[in-house]
Amino acid sequence: MNKKNADKVKRKFSIEHQYQEALEHLTREQLDSALKTLNTIQAALEEQISDYAIDLIHDLLDDETPQIVRTFWFSKGMTDYYFCIDGTGMIRAMEQAMPYHLLDQIMGALDSIDERGDCS
Repeated sequence: MNKKNADKVKRKFSIEHQYQEALEHLTREQLDSALKTLNTIQAALEEQISDYAIDLIHDLLDDETPQIVRTFWFSKGMTDYYFCIDGTGMIRAMEQAMPYHLLDQIMGALDSIDERGDCS
């Protein structure tokens, strides 16, 4: 996604996360478990991806599932890419034009979590 369009979307979601709405669909235990999983994934991505910047991270509620979905905005140069994963570790969406190199690094980070057993 070009920088101008991505910046518009990121500005819309750059507010602090509010989880009160999520508690209408999830129990406190489900929400805490999802956030723990997402924080583990975030730590792995931050640790293992060094040639792309993570500009913004925001959580959304998918009330159809219901599940918390975390969106990661990666950038390199004048291009931004998004990647969405839910609180169970399932990939929900990604930028159609995501470079294979970045996708490979994301998958490697997710695999390292599975190998350590940190993510349920």
